[in-house]
Amino acid sequence: MLIKPIILPASKLTVLSPEDTAQKAIQIIEDNGFLSLPVVEGKKFVGLLSKQFIYDEFFKSGETDYNKFFQKTVAEFIITPPEVVKDSTPVEEAAEMFFESKIRFLPVVDNNNDFIGILTQKALFDIITRVFGLHDAKIVILSSDFTGVIAKISEIIYKFGANITNIVQMDTGLMEVKEISIRVECDNLDKLVEKLKNNGIKVREVIPAK
Repeated sequence: MLIKPIILPASKLTVLSPEDTAQKAIQIIEDNGFLSLPVVEGKKFVGLLSKQFIYDEFFKSGETDYNKFFQKTVAEFIITPPEVVKDSTPVEEAAEMFFESKIRFLPVVDNNNDFIGILTQKALFDIITRVFGLHDAKIVILSSDFTGVIAKISEIIYKFGANITNIVQMDTGLMEVKEISIRVECDNLDKLVEKLKNNGIKVREVIPAK
């Protein structure tokens, strides 16, 4: 899946211009409860600006005239983000970028490198949660035969009328035993678990849907 369907479009964003004053930027950020904002010149993304960075620069400067300092332009405080991403970037790559950086959003550009919006952490993790069924019920199973047990479980769940939304396999560190975590959409979880056990499936843990 690509990030394009989940970006927040530029038309819905509050952005700053490099020519704006720091005072205006601070006012916009504080009035709207933002932590940082994109800085855009024409159709081009030129960087980020955070309230914290402006204040840090003020205290480091030793300037005593607050009003004079805050008449500086946004261009003097722009922070260049580690990366700008294309709207054709897979969600997995975007997730890795978030994990490797401390930024709160990723600026997104099209094939002409025109700024078209941002990808927020929340939007990304919401879609990951839906795709991987992380709010669905979880059944944890122990088995030494991953392929065989998955085929058996799939048949049982299908006949029961439930739906598998995600499967994850992990090593337990005990010889050839694998831990299989299965996320399911199911109307009667207890009966499904009972049916699995009655068919020789070793259910270790059951967590209801959130």
